[in-house]
Amino acid sequence: MLKPVLALALLTATPAVTETYAIQLGSRQIGTLETGASALTSTLDNTPLGVADGTFQASVSRVGLDDGSAADQFLGINRGGKTRDISVIRQDGAVRDVTVVPANDATDLSVPSAVPAGVLFPPEVFARLEAAGGCPAPLSMYDGRRVVGISTASSAVVGGETVCEMSYRVTAGKGHLSPFNFKSLNMELAYAGGALSRVTVSAGSFDVNMLRR
Repeated sequence: MLKPVLALALLTATPAVTETYAIQLGSRQIGTLETGASALTSTLDNTPLGVADGTFQASVSRVGLDDGSAADQFLGINRGGKTRDISVIRQDGAVRDVTVVPANDATDLSVPSAVPAGVLFPPEVFARLEAAGGCPAPLSMYDGRRVVGISTASSAVVGGETVCEMSYRVTAGKGHLSPFNFKSLNMELAYAGGALSRVTVSAGSFDVNMLRR
């Protein structure tokens, strides 16, 4: 199998941006999210007291394996308060290899045999949400440390927008935002004219909006 590519490769892989979202905490813009067909970059540069400032870059690309076959590789890199590099190889719908650096950030879902077939990587999931045109079909997301189930719980038309209340549950692996380890988040999508205009994610006292520019 292909040896995982060092996360440094992600720094040189910058696909064309298709959409930009302002990330807001209440009325305060704390950063931006840029998305492409197979990549996304989140930059937080104005969080309260700078405690959560940093970047997350993720990409999915088609790569060749040592046996001459091809596979999809997910690369994720966190920089800021937390430094973490993740590489995942997926072939024929199944995860074949996972590398997490530092190794103590790995979870029981960082073992390929523990990951269910058919999972999508974060850039692929966001691309699906953008392309859905309305409340999306169920999705299963994997980021190297956890599996998340995302599905539409209800929908309504509000002020000319289609608003989708989503179920977002960590079905296996570690929860989000250590030390809280949230296993379930409140998530709402809004579509205007068939385009994704807003994503709202809430958990505990956290309420973050991503607003398409």
